[in-house]
Amino acid sequence: MPNRKRQAAVRAVLASFLLFVVMAFTAAVAKAEITGTVEGKAVCQDKSVDGALVYAYKGPYRLFGGTPVVPPAMTDPDGRFTLTLPKGVYYISAMKKRPGASGTLESGDLYSFYGGNPVEVDPARPARLTLNMVAKPLPKDDVVKEGEHGGVEGVVTFNGQPLDGVVLYVYLDANDSFRGMGYYMSPPTGVDGRFRMKMSEGTFYIIARKRLNGMLAGPLHEGDYFGYLDTNPVVVQKGRVKQVEIPMVRKIEKASPGGQGRTVITGLIKDTSGKPVAGIYACLYKKADMVDRPAFVSKPTGPDGRFEVEAPLGGTYYLGARDTIGQPVEPGQLWGRYNGAQDHSVKVETGKTAEGLEVVVEKVE
Repeated sequence: MPNRKRQAAVRAVLASFLLFVVMAFTAAVAKAEITGTVEGKAVCQDKSVDGALVYAYKGPYRLFGGTPVVPPAMTDPDGRFTLTLPKGVYYISAMKKRPGASGTLESGDLYSFYGGNPVEVDPARPARLTLNMVAKPLPKDDVVKEGEHGGVEGVVTFNGQPLDGVVLYVYLDANDSFRGMGYYMSPPTGVDGRFRMKMSEGTFYIIARKRLNGMLAGPLHEGDYFGYLDTNPVVVQKGRVKQVEIPMVRKIEKASPGGQGRTVITGLIKDTSGKPVAGIYACLYKKADMVDRPAFVSKPTGPDGRFEVEAPLGGTYYLGARDTIGQPVEPGQLWGRYNGAQDHSVKVETGKTAEGLEVVVEKVE
């Protein structure tokens, strides 16, 4: 019996020791999780913002309404911050409450939804970005109107003044990270900065952009304007028109979104005889059937037929080319697919260039 008791005691000690080893190993693995950093600066009208909280979320479903992946980082007096995150893709935003205020985002508080979202966190290179902050506008009451439709209308502003030439992009969800032309696009705003969109019932995200090059798709570049409605997503109801103001910011990064270098696909568009074709758009699609609106579009080719189309992040895209944008492919138009892969796909890494691709276009019968 004494031996059995000693054996039981030994087994109990061994079991405790093994449990300790397993727990220590698990903790070590968790601690050794592969991480990278998002670092940068928060500014408002070109001035550093001290004391702003910078958040990282897995999705953009409600600004500051969800649980961040890690505790937020606070900016220093120079507006600088650093977030350490597990390897992955995140939506970055920032908020600074007015003195004495607490809780959710309120009118007068500063906020930013990074215009290059989502950001890829890679241990091999830090993501460097600038968070351009604006003040949340005063809320406005809905307008009740007769009819089957509702809608959203309002004004876009820059530094408190109406901004013309802004296109409103409406997205059904965040699956495409608010890239491409979306479900609907408004006409450009006039000098009064106002827009009106008649919409069916549903839930929508609204993004505002003004590209200085006049393009409707593609990453924003230095000096372009971006606006994110802080109340996204908007719920549109029959007979009610939402009244909103969208404050815009200017892109002040010289690098690509996230500061991770340009992610580019380049090549040549030619006809069936091998001659370069001018006036053709290279298009990147998210789906192999290429029937949806393209996610990213190049400038029209010049006489040499060369194209360059930029994406915010690396991945697998499906490459096509056409001479008309904004409507389905129709007979008489020029259209072609990249045939360097059976499914017309192109793979490119974030910050890298896939070059030397060729697309042959011909008239659709």
